[in-house]
Amino acid sequence: MIKKQIFFALIILSIAPSLFSQEKDSFAEKRNHYSLAVGFGWAHYINSLEIGHDEATINSAGLSFRFFWEPEHRLSLGLETGFYRLFKVKSKTYTDVTGQATMSAIPLLLTVRMRIIDHFYLSAGAGLAVMFNKVTGIDNKIYSTIISYSNYQFSVSYIYPLAKHIQVGGEFKFLNFGKTADWMYSLQAFCALRL
Repeated sequence: MIKKQIFFALIILSIAPSLFSQEKDSFAEKRNHYSLAVGFGWAHYINSLEIGHDEATINSAGLSFRFFWEPEHRLSLGLETGFYRLFKVKSKTYTDVTGQATMSAIPLLLTVRMRIIDHFYLSAGAGLAVMFNKVTGIDNKIYSTIISYSNYQFSVSYIYPLAKHIQVGGEFKFLNFGKTADWMYSLQAFCALRL
């Protein structure tokens, strides 16, 4: 009986050092990152206007800002905003008085981004948007603001690291504004700072 106890004690003592984990390496690489990106490019409104369809300017510049939390796995979570002009309609009446109407939007979206293969990403986001309307004509200006609650975007991105903390890339994005049932797409170049 004593021989069995001594035998089990020796086995436990020989296995015990492998059961305790080693201390963490103080030089381990940080795996959670944050990134801040600014994008600028072309935006195209898919023209669904019933009045002023032919007089509408549907191409404009778009601006976007993004903040992402990038953990060590493929998914990233972030916030996205920007400024997009959907359309500008300019027309003349029979008395040569010029009238103009514009609609712009500032989205605020919660976005999920996923790396598909090296440097290629897909993302989708949903949230709200503040939409601005401006109408001018016959010495009058009318401004209105509406909030659209059901907006979403889908995008495909290519992100290339230039240095450890600097990335550049391009993005093709579809945006939908639920309040007005308007669509637009955008092609942007962006620069990101990885923190």
